[in-house]
Amino acid sequence: MGLKNRLFGYYFPEFLVTQGICRIPPFSGIVLMYHEILPDEVKIPAWTVVKETDFRWQMCYLQAHFDVVSMDEALKRVYGMHDFNKPFAVITFDDGYKGNLDIVLPIMESMGLPFILYVATQAIIENNLYWYDQIISLLNYHKNIRITLTTDNRIEYFNIPYNVGEKRRWQATQRLLTRLKQMFPDDRDRAVNLIVNEIDEDSKLLKMLTLEDLVYMAKSDCVTIGSHTHGHELLDQLAPQNIQQTLQTASLHISRIIGYSPKHFAYPNGNFNECVIDEIQQAGLETAVTTVPGMWSEKNFRFKIPRIGIGRFETKERFKAKIFGYL
Repeated sequence: MGLKNRLFGYYFPEFLVTQGICRIPPFSGIVLMYHEILPDEVKIPAWTVVKETDFRWQMCYLQAHFDVVSMDEALKRVYGMHDFNKPFAVITFDDGYKGNLDIVLPIMESMGLPFILYVATQAIIENNLYWYDQIISLLNYHKNIRITLTTDNRIEYFNIPYNVGEKRRWQATQRLLTRLKQMFPDDRDRAVNLIVNEIDEDSKLLKMLTLEDLVYMAKSDCVTIGSHTHGHELLDQLAPQNIQQTLQTASLHISRIIGYSPKHFAYPNGNFNECVIDEIQQAGLETAVTTVPGMWSEKNFRFKIPRIGIGRFETKERFKAKIFGYL
């Protein structure tokens, strides 16, 4: 971790806020990426799970310094209308977790703030967690975890310690997740099943939205529903026909559930290449957001929109540094 990263974790001078706002033209803005928001008392130390009190503060801070707008409004500002006094911020959520309904929706509706929810439809339809969330759920297991991973006649060991700080537990889990992402999908699924079955613990604090939940959220004036594929596949690992299949399957399910097809897309895990972009456009989608941080301006191709990831371990100072482009 660099010096600036360490410094802004604890201190962010106010004059940099003013400079940061001036660095972002009013017709440009930022897109923030969240996953799940849960009550503070839910002790699952995953980067993807932000505490409710932190999220409330972050939304209040954004509202004070940015125009928080929908993805459709942001598109108009970036590629058309330029008559605004403040830069914009778009709030996005990936996957489709239960906390998006229970925690996020009441907060955003009470503040009048729009957001977009990119849903991966398979887990919602089957009411089941994706492989990575099955691994993350192990963080609720109150013992040290030792995992043996056998691939290509090679044995690898991963340890997830218990009596350490939240960040260290997450870093250990992230090393395992990174290795699993490198595997072929079928091999990865088998490995995850073996890992989860070896630990006899019902520790699923993470839950997906139900079909009824998604219908309810889609009726809110604050919510836009976008696509995140059907099975949360890493698209750069798929052949073009399989990319198109998961995109079309997700669109059909979303249309059937909420009554309209999605226009906006988020790349699962941020994985994309030029072939993936071609398939996204052929599927009739209008935008795609990445996990590459940065400011969104008219210089950005609408299928390579930058997005700033916000996680559990952001201090207030680090959050400010991120949204104003210092980290």
